[in-house]
Amino acid sequence: MGKRALRPPSGRQVDGRRWKMVSQPGQERSTGEPVAVAEGEAIHALDTLERLSDAVFSLDHSWHFTYLNARAERLLRRPRSDLIDRELWKEFPASLGSLFEREYRRALAAQVNVTFEAFYAPLETWFDVRAYPGPQGLTVFFRDIGARKHAEQALNESEQFLRSTLDSLSTHIAILDGRGLILEVNAAWKRFARENGCTDEPGPCGVGADYLGVTDAARGDFSSEAPSVAAGIRDILAGRAEQFQLEYPCHEPEGGARRWFLMRATRFAGPGPLRVVVAHEDITGRREAEEALWRLGREEAAREEAEAARERMNAVLERITDGFAAFDLEGRFTYVNRHAEAHFGRLREDLLGRRLTEVFSGPQALAMEALLLRATQAHVSVEEDQPSAMEDRWLRVVAYPSDEGFSVYFRDVTVQRRAEVWSRFLSEMGAASTHSLDWGDVSHAVVKLTVPTLADGCALVTLGGACGEEAITEVAAVTPELEDTLRKVRTPGPKDALGRAVEQALHSKSVVLLPGPSEEGCAMGSAVAVPLIIQARPMGVLLLVSGHAGPRYGTESVSLVRELARRAALALENARLYRTARLAVTARDETLGIVSHDLRAPLNTISLLCSGAERHLARADDGGHSVEESLRKIRRVVGDMDRLIDDLLEVARVESGRSELDLEPLDVPGLLTQVQGMTELWATDKGLRLEVSLAPDVPRVRADRSRVLRVFQNLVGNAIKFTPPGGRILLRAERRKGLVCFCVVDTGPGIDEQSLPHVFDRFWQALHVRKAGAGLGLAIAKGVVEAHGGQIWVESPPGHGASFYFTLPGLPDTSSD
Repeated sequence: MGKRALRPPSGRQVDGRRWKMVSQPGQERSTGEPVAVAEGEAIHALDTLERLSDAVFSLDHSWHFTYLNARAERLLRRPRSDLIDRELWKEFPASLGSLFEREYRRALAAQVNVTFEAFYAPLETWFDVRAYPGPQGLTVFFRDIGARKHAEQALNESEQFLRSTLDSLSTHIAILDGRGLILEVNAAWKRFARENGCTDEPGPCGVGADYLGVTDAARGDFSSEAPSVAAGIRDILAGRAEQFQLEYPCHEPEGGARRWFLMRATRFAGPGPLRVVVAHEDITGRREAEEALWRLGREEAAREEAEAARERMNAVLERITDGFAAFDLEGRFTYVNRHAEAHFGRLREDLLGRRLTEVFSGPQALAMEALLLRATQAHVSVEEDQPSAMEDRWLRVVAYPSDEGFSVYFRDVTVQRRAEVWSRFLSEMGAASTHSLDWGDVSHAVVKLTVPTLADGCALVTLGGACGEEAITEVAAVTPELEDTLRKVRTPGPKDALGRAVEQALHSKSVVLLPGPSEEGCAMGSAVAVPLIIQARPMGVLLLVSGHAGPRYGTESVSLVRELARRAALALENARLYRTARLAVTARDETLGIVSHDLRAPLNTISLLCSGAERHLARADDGGHSVEESLRKIRRVVGDMDRLIDDLLEVARVESGRSELDLEPLDVPGLLTQVQGMTELWATDKGLRLEVSLAPDVPRVRADRSRVLRVFQNLVGNAIKFTPPGGRILLRAERRKGLVCFCVVDTGPGIDEQSLPHVFDRFWQALHVRKAGAGLGLAIAKGVVEAHGGQIWVESPPGHGASFYFTLPGLPDTSSD
């Protein structure tokens, strides 16, 4: 059919549409004009195509539509009026490059019929296509097979799902047909077959094998269940039963573990050919559990009988007052009574079946194991005192060996042992404190004896005294960390729990207990601070610290610790008195030597001056002026002697604590002006500049004016004596927190490093620098400043002069009142 094949003649209508006449080959007039086909035949051909269930369309050689039936309109979803005389590839561009194009072109080019199935995406369906080439073009018959394709896909997915499900099961599954032949097996069946020497090829285990034939042919020691299996499957195939099951052992190769399986054979329900599912499930674990349960039942009966006898024995052991524990030969707990629970500090549930070293660590476990070992080796009972798991408790432990293990009894002997320890310690401390009368040696001996016998850490804090005893903090501890903590109890700044306990004991003169860990997280069980008191005067504090987590010092320990503190205080007081006596003798000897030397010189001067005055009086011509000069010198020497006597008296008052202060508010600028006026003339005579520097906002001080002026006179006087002519002396005052700091700075040679610690010692300058005087001025200045509650010190870089500092308490600012 060509392009004009199915078009009716012009002016004629078929089925409501106009068509041209169809020209048939060979039907032409002799003049060459085509012969018209009868109108009835054309109508009949068109009606036939319209009634077909298949869709039909025709294409000419240029791929233009020449005809579409109604079914084609519906499947292509386009009316024929939109497609007639239109090109296929333009109207359906998605077909370009597809199987549709390739097959259509092949049919037309090769003039062969083609048949194919293809999916057309724009219409979202599958088509079954048959194309027939002809002289006028191509006629295509096609039908929608989307429903069939979807059904086939669903069936394929269902089969894949079933296969995946079966392969995921650990049960060995095979499907038999009505003759007992294996149609399909899952992956578990194949694995089991391979493990037992079978392959997946047709054979005794794979697809196609005669399962009933293999069962009937089974022979040997391990085939006793085969007849029952064959009979059960035949009953299902014959319709006499729906299912069959059997438990049987699987006999492994030599050396392998025996396994048990449960076989189930079940008939497929529903229409279709007869199928039987055979499943073999491994039930080895269940069988072993059942056997174990049976054995357990027999053992339980025997255990109940033994338990009744044990309960009677336990009732006796629970009533005794001693702790009791039993161990087997491997050192594991087999029994613990309630008293032993208290001694071990653990519930029996935490102990039974475990070794000592699994439950306890440290010396307790080692001591107990050593005791059990000695009892085993000696085959006799062994007794020993050992520390308890309860903090600061001691037990008397007795171990009895036996063929089954060990029996151990415990008895608390803490009270007896503590009394022995304290008695022995006090005796040793008495001997050590009398061995030396040195203040430092006694302090060191007390703390060393205390650790670790009575404490894990000990600090002896002393306040010092006016007779030369240094304020010290002697420390001993079992660990460096605890020792560092104890050294900080008297350092300046915020106090921790231990530091506050020491301060409280000093101020309250009573015992202070810290029953547990401090809030700062110091790993202490407890601590106790006891003041060292002699004649109602506190001289220091004895601090004992337990490094354990549990309590160690309580109210029952207070009397013993007080006795320790009393003996320590007596030992320190004896050391202080010894030092005082020794210093008094030394001071007496020094004073006698200095006074005898310094008083002898002015007395000799007075004697010579008197002799000279007598000689001048004897000569009338030169009497008046010479006598006056001699008498002036006598007065000066007498004044020096008087000042020396005042210094000696002042030192005595300061050291005895009898120096009374006449306190009053003093204005600092006025005070420095007064000091400058008193010493400026002396400095000018020496060729020195005396300058005053005053910081702003310096508060007033409350002090004894005459004593403070004396301090300045001594400090400025020393600066004038040791500063060469042309030098400078500076007086300075400034605020430092709640204090006023005064400073006297000179440009002299300074003080050498070896002498700095001794500048405030009595008579030190008199012993080393004769021209400087008796050496009492700085000692007096130190006593006066400390009596006011201040501090005095010196700084002297080598070759850069000396700077003397002292502080006095400042008064609050009242300018706003």
